[in-house]
Amino acid sequence: MVPTVHALYFRLDGDRLWLQAVQTPLVEILDQFSRAGVNVFVDPSIQTTVNGNIRGGDLDESLPGLLEAYDYLLTWKILRGPLGRVPKLKEIRIFSRGRASAARPLPKRSTSFDVTRGVTGTQPEFVKDELLVGVHSGTTYRQFQSLLDQIGGMIVDSQDGIYLIRFPPGTNVEALLEQLQRNAMIAHAELNYASRIAPNEFAALPPAGLPPIVPPADGSIPVAVLDSGLHPQAGLSAVLHSGLDALDPSRTLSDPDGHGTHMAYLVSGLFTADGIPPTDGPLPLVAIRAFDENGLTSNFALLQALAHAKQAGVKVVNMSWGSDVESLFMQSVIREAAQQGLLLVAAAGNTPSGKEVYPAAYPEVLAVGATEADGRPWSQSNYGRFVDLSAPARATFPTDEGGKARYVGTSISSAVVAHALGQYFNQHPNASASEAVQALRHSLSPAPAPGWGQGIFDRQAQIRLLGR
Repeated sequence: MVPTVHALYFRLDGDRLWLQAVQTPLVEILDQFSRAGVNVFVDPSIQTTVNGNIRGGDLDESLPGLLEAYDYLLTWKILRGPLGRVPKLKEIRIFSRGRASAARPLPKRSTSFDVTRGVTGTQPEFVKDELLVGVHSGTTYRQFQSLLDQIGGMIVDSQDGIYLIRFPPGTNVEALLEQLQRNAMIAHAELNYASRIAPNEFAALPPAGLPPIVPPADGSIPVAVLDSGLHPQAGLSAVLHSGLDALDPSRTLSDPDGHGTHMAYLVSGLFTADGIPPTDGPLPLVAIRAFDENGLTSNFALLQALAHAKQAGVKVVNMSWGSDVESLFMQSVIREAAQQGLLLVAAAGNTPSGKEVYPAAYPEVLAVGATEADGRPWSQSNYGRFVDLSAPARATFPTDEGGKARYVGTSISSAVVAHALGQYFNQHPNASASEAVQALRHSLSPAPAPGWGQGIFDRQAQIRLLGR
């Protein structure tokens, strides 16, 4: 069943196309392909309009009638998961005959997340027109296609057995979520919840006056920073093991916010928190951008970022951010990552509410609260039973003007602990995650107060853990 007709209606499900368009500029149609997760290339000289009334037609058979005198190339990929092999259009190239080389990337729509608080305005923030869906074992792709035909959704991507489903703009996904939760083939479904980095916490530009960087020794184990990215002029090329923009893998890694760059300095060990001495040399980094220029991300983007971290050979992932929304999908992926030996470290939050913050509050994650350099609790640190340990929250960076910029937050505390664990694994490359956590806990100084975890990672704790 096709949903309410729009001036332009587009749906792409596997190799089937739905399109209703009257004298619609081709670029608008191609923008819809891009929204469906397809890489689009087009000859800029093609300026034409499209007429179409297609209801579930085979894509390859439908395109000649739409494109008339133009040629095209399609590239496919296979999404593997509980539904089996799901065909997904990866790329489309459109060009005048004999001019394949003239096709250029279509300027992409903004990768900023469009979020809402739902129909009532009371929901936690989530991405508009999207749902995350998991299916029961034994569900076939044909069965799931039939369900998508009823609700007008399309599979945009999948990760760890979780399907990202997108709907036409303005769809009431909250109502669809209730409908899906009653469907026998659906194991679980969620809104694609959003998380934020605190605004204006860090300068967008990297600090000046970086100390000399000695590249890590060959074979050093990298540490991942899952954050807002890495500034191209951060000066960390000598320690950058790999980088990825999870929002757009074709885009050069950047950091319009600045938060991720500063976390990279701390996690690598190039800088450290006030009260914590430097260690011997920086660690190699895997820098992953999962947040947009507004400091927003989605659960699905985080799942993709975590998958890259696992593939990059890291043993520690730093997550200096959080949300008060619990997600069964996120927890299941984190649990699987922990079972595979990954150590996940996260900030407990900068609001002293005592309420759980995620991902820090998941049992598989080390939740880090914040202290002052002298061991006193930082007044704005979150606290509670979910907090595993605390660490100094203040860090000082040089500025272009020759001065100093001072920052504070559990983001810094988390990064300090992630660096220490990364150093531990490089000293003990055969250690398991549980052995590293046990060594960390045995190193801690006494906690300053109840709710600040099992202890403080301070100067003495670092000496006990790392021997310096």
